[in-house]
Formats: sequence, C-alpha cells, structure tokens
Amino acid sequence: MCTTRRAQGAVLLAGVVALASAACTPEGPEPPDPSPSPLPTAFGGERPPGVEGDPVRHLHGSGSDGPDILDDDMGVRIQGVGGSFLISSNSEERHLLQRASDGETLWQGGERVVGFTRAPDGGPALRLASAEGDGASVIDDEGATVWEGGGRDVYVPGFSVRRPEGWTPEEPYGEFTVTGPEGDGPRWEYAFEAPPGEQEEGAGPPDSDVGRLGVPVGADEGVLLLDDGAGLLQARDPGDPDEPLWSTAGDASGLLGDGAVPRPVPQIIGHYRLPEPDGLDDPDASEDAEDTEETEGTEGGTEDGDGDGAAPSAPEDTEGADAEEDAEEDTVPAVLVRWIRPEEPSLLSMHDLHTGEVAWTLSEPGTNPADPGFSPDPVAGTVHDSETGTLLLPQAGGATPMMAVDTATGERLWEFEGEEERALAPAFAAQGFVYGDARGADDTDSAQVVLEARTKDAVAEGMDAYVEAVSADGYAVVVYDRQRFVFPPSGGG
Repeated sequence: MCTTRRAQGAVLLAGVVALASAACTPEGPEPPDPSPSPLPTAFGGERPPGVEGDPVRHLHGSGSDGPDILDDDMGVRIQGVGGSFLISSNSEERHLLQRASDGETLWQGGERVVGFTRAPDGGPALRLASAEGDGASVIDDEGATVWEGGGRDVYVPGFSVRRPEGWTPEEPYGEFTVTGPEGDGPRWEYAFEAPPGEQEEGAGPPDSDVGRLGVPVGADEGVLLLDDGAGLLQARDPGDPDEPLWSTAGDASGLLGDGAVPRPVPQIIGHYRLPEPDGLDDPDASEDAEDTEETEGTEGGTEDGDGDGAAPSAPEDTEGADAEEDAEEDTVPAVLVRWIRPEEPSLLSMHDLHTGEVAWTLSEPGTNPADPGFSPDPVAGTVHDSETGTLLLPQAGGATPMMAVDTATGERLWEFEGEEERALAPAFAAQGFVYGDARGADDTDSAQVVLEARTKDAVAEGMDAYVEAVSADGYAVVVYDRQRFVFPPSGGG
C-alpha cells in the first residue's frame, strides 16, 4: 500500500501528540478489566435429551443458597449416586452428598472417595478411606454410615470380612471371619487352605475341591461369592455354609470347555436383575442360545448396567412403589462373570445368583486383564442403563474399546468403531440415553454427545448445554453458560 506525504505527516503529527500527552499525564493504575457478566439464573439454552420442564434450582451465584463447596476456586465435579449428587472439590480432598430433589446436605467430609459399591440393601453406596489411610467406611446415598473398618476388615457388599493377619493377594490363604456389616448376623469362620503340593502354572483344582473355599469377591441378597484364585468360583450362604449353593469354573462344559488352557480365572462384573425366564432352567433353550451365538460369530465377527452402579431409589408415590415391587417380583437376581485368559478374548456368563444356572454366555471382542487383588467391587468403567437393560463394557484390548450388551438376553447390541467413536468416553446412562464425554474428539464443538442406548444412534451433539449428572430418581444437573441448573424428572415426576 502507498502512503502519501500528506498521510505521513498526519501520522507523524498523531505520534507527536500522543507522546506529548503521555509526557504531561501522570501514570495511573491500569484500567480495570470489564466486569464479567453475571451468572444466569434462568435457563436459556437447548434442553438436552432426557431433560424436560423448568429447573427447580440453580447452584451458583445469586439466589442459589448452595453449600460453600460450590464456590471452590478450582471448581467442582458432580456425579449421581442413587437419589443424591456427590459434589467433589477440584482443589482439595473435600466432598459433599446432596439430596437431588431438594438440595439438602446429607453428608460432607474430607475422606478420600475410593469408589462406588453397594449398601447392604443393594442400593448405591460410596467407599471411603480416611486421610491417614488407616481407616475405611461405606456410606449409602442418604449419607448414613453402613460400615466402618479398615486394615484386615474389608467390606464386601452386605458383609464385613476379616482377612487373615498378613494377608496379601499373592498369599491369600488363612482364617477368614464373615459377619454382618455391623458385626451382627450370622458369623462364619472358615479356613481357606493352600492347594496341596505344587500345581502346574495356570491349572486349578478340580470342582471337587470346593471345600477349599476362597476369598470373598462379591455378594448380593445374602449370597457370598468366593474366588479360589485358581479358576473356581462358588456361592455360599454364610448362615448355612456347609455346602455351596453352586460352583463353576471357566473350563466347565457350558462355558469355555475342557480345552481352555490355561484355566480361565473369574472376575465379577456386577449384579443385575433379569426377567424371570422360562428357559433359564431349560437346557434345550440354553443350547439353542449357544448355537445361535456360534452362528453369528462365524458370519460377522464375535458376539457378543443398575448393576452395581446407582440403583434406582424407591419412588415417593405409593403407586410407583407398588409398581416397583411388582417389577421386582417378576425378576431374579443374577451375577455377571467375566472369564479371563491371557491373550485370548474373554467370555461373559450371566448366572442366576441362587442356583448358578447360566442364563447366557457371550464371547467378548477383546482381551481383558485379570484382577490380581480379589477386589470386592464392580469392574470400573461399566455403564448401565436400567431402563433398557443395556450394559456398556470397556475392552482393554482388541478391535474395539467399548461394546454394549443386553443384560437380559446376552445379545451384543453394538461396538465403538472408527476414530470418531473411539474418542468418546461414556460417562453415565439414564432413561434410554448414554451421555458421553466428547472432548477427546477432534471434529465436535460440544463437550457431550448423547447416544440412544440400544442403537448407538447420536440423538444430540453440538448443544450449548450438557448433562453433568442424573440421579436415580431422575433429577438432572445441566451445565449452561457457566451455571448449573437442576431439572426435575422428565414427565413431570
């Protein structure tokens, strides 16, 4: 661009005036930054799928009347725990449990939240560890302490288990004591004995060795599950423990078979409610299901949670409570087991909790590592939608990082494929939708993508608001324009 001599003079004159002004003007403070706009108190965004109606409250700023933790300088994160929201500080070990419906504080503390577990009644609960690391406790979604222990005493949902002195996962043998969570109820003392003599690596004892017992790794409805560390899983009633309710191993004929070498080891995925099926005790129905699975696997690849996540709280209305009781009567408790072999796809088997009968089996597309620590908690990373019975299972290795399965039938519903889907991180599910963190994807402008649980179809992306958490009774925390709004259950509940 050419600059005329006249223009140059104008520029020079302007510079002189500016310098003269600066020389004659005393230095003062920098002008303050423009004030940030106040936080909104009314929702003006697009309602994400599963969210209806008007907010019942907002959590920050004017008129919120929320707990001090919400003013944390580094912000907070919120998760649904049954009928409550767990609010956690980003700057320190500080947590608060708030009832989702009315915002009442139920519990707060500085203990470390270790993870999720289940209360003695089967509802959702939080596992806590003291700041010093020498104590542990469990609180339910109402903030009530349902178990306290630590050290040798560990919580297995519904039971308190005292492990042998000096117990380690490498040397898991010795004297165990099982009681109710408060030290009450049936008291069962037993010895878990090491196998006699040396065994071939990876081989386990025959099923006749069920008397050797094992380490408690799960429980539901008074049934305790024991893992012997060598491939045998058995269920016992601590009130009448002399004989197992059932036992099985991954190389059983109905699972991976006698040719499975090394012997598969079990891992408890979670506990679920299944429709009471006519065919559960019908061996012909089981064989038909296996034949169908094998056919599907040869034609198009391998076939293929409120499990242990947040179990729905009882509805407040009597009619809803009666409906839930009726639904409970039409279902049976079941446990989902993953059978693991090194460098081989793992196998899922769903068992009737009380009889051990196999409802279905399913080959997973990937390999998954065994749990060397005999953990009594559900597998981390699973996402369960109780409305549709869809369970999302992460895969540690193989062609896909995530698969979805129908907990009632064992049907593989879908897998994540391609780079775009692999970048999604499913966080939770509710009312038939899966809410996924999309911040790892390169081609999306939104923080969240919402999928239909049964089909994987994207129903929303690019939204100006996203769902951060949903309680079991349907209250949703929605983030919009730096504000959090709590919406009521959809349908006006």
